[in-house]
Amino acid sequence: MNKVLKNTMLLLALSLISLTAEAQRVLTLDECHQLALENNKKLKVAEEEVNKARYELYSSYANYLPKVSATGTYMHNSKSLQLLSNENIDKLNHIGTMAQNQIDAYREELLAIYQNDPFAVVSWALLQHDPLINKLVTDLMGLNVEEALNQIGEEVSDAFKIDTKNIYAGIVSIQQPIFAGGKIVAYNQITKDLKGLAESKLEMQQQEVAVTTEQAYWQIVSIANKLKLAESYTESLRILNADVEKMVAAGVATHSDQLAVKVKLNEAETALLKAQNGLALSKMLLCQICGLPLDTDIVLADEELDDVLLISKKPSYSESEIEINRPELRCLSLANDIYAKKVWITRADYLPTIGAFGNYVVSNPSCFNGFQNEVGGMWNFGVMAKIPIFHWGEGYNKIRMAKAEAKIQQYTYDDTKEMIMLQVRQCETKLSEANSRLKQTQEKLNDADENLRMANAGFREGVVASSVLDLAQTAWLQAHSEYIDAKIDCIMADINLRKAAGVLK
Repeated sequence: MNKVLKNTMLLLALSLISLTAEAQRVLTLDECHQLALENNKKLKVAEEEVNKARYELYSSYANYLPKVSATGTYMHNSKSLQLLSNENIDKLNHIGTMAQNQIDAYREELLAIYQNDPFAVVSWALLQHDPLINKLVTDLMGLNVEEALNQIGEEVSDAFKIDTKNIYAGIVSIQQPIFAGGKIVAYNQITKDLKGLAESKLEMQQQEVAVTTEQAYWQIVSIANKLKLAESYTESLRILNADVEKMVAAGVATHSDQLAVKVKLNEAETALLKAQNGLALSKMLLCQICGLPLDTDIVLADEELDDVLLISKKPSYSESEIEINRPELRCLSLANDIYAKKVWITRADYLPTIGAFGNYVVSNPSCFNGFQNEVGGMWNFGVMAKIPIFHWGEGYNKIRMAKAEAKIQQYTYDDTKEMIMLQVRQCETKLSEANSRLKQTQEKLNDADENLRMANAGFREGVVASSVLDLAQTAWLQAHSEYIDAKIDCIMADINLRKAAGVLK
């Protein structure tokens, strides 16, 4: 039964160890970098800025090509157009009646003449013997044109009435720029620079994320090592406290010595608790940077190392390489080019522009074969030129303003370059100081280890007071803490120097 219970307990222990191992996530520095780059929101914004600049570059090429557009319209009018007035239309509609009235009047006048003038009667009698005259007279007497002319008049008046209640129209147009004063070329080059600018900003953001990640990573390593120091120091004080209690019982130490040790033990346990809380908060910060849940149980690969290896190779760079590699300087250099090209664009606004165009127009009603309610169309093409002549000095002053902006940008670039070179020198100095401090803390650490060893031996032999041992332990703890800080400072000074020189990768 006891054997079965032992096996069960062993299986439970192994299960708990397995679950703990699965719950913890071990991260290396490279994995932290990768997670931070994948999950950082600012980086995602910078990546979309690059995509935006790329699409703008693609769209700028379209300015070299002809643009084709189509437009259609429909319009309903409450009234139709009428080219003649109502008075004239009424005259046309009754033109036969007016003509017939004139003919009847003329005929009655002739009859009155022939009836009252004897000579006219004789002449009329003689003319009647002529068949042609006789036919003309007969036709004149029986002539009736009222209905026929009225119908013709109505047809003419209807022709002058235009049905425009429903109008359809459409146009297909093509425009091709021929010369725009260099504006299209300058704009295309500006979009290329904007793409490079967005890429440089993305790289700059990536470097910021990398540095922030490394700072959080090495801070955890520093706190974890200090936590181990605090645990070791606390454990040594507990052992010392137990030894002092035995010595007090043996009469070789006083209660004052025991109280002093207990005070130091309480302080060490408080410091240990603070270190544990600081480590938990630092891991939460790293989880936030890496895009992990804040309660993720992570363990860093360098956290458990007894000593952190330093990069002994100093980065190599020159001033020209710094100018090329620093994304900030690349951004400002591209901004210089953009402002220089803005001068071209401003100048192009006051140069002649030439373009070609072609159109095909359709409409219903159409006027290409009289005015008809049917679809008709035509095409046309031409060349258009616009030549600015006089603008009261507006163009000249705008060009000077654009040149002034370009000079301001150049001065900004020069000033930033000087500040970056100064930053590199400062980082070099800080790295040199960090290396010197590391050597000093290494020597101090060796002395503190030897001093504590001798104090412990003397205390056990009864030749060293507890206060002397306490001072030795405090010095040992401080020496180890300073050594850890010096190592982390060397690492961060090297990272900052590489970032300043543009060789962080």
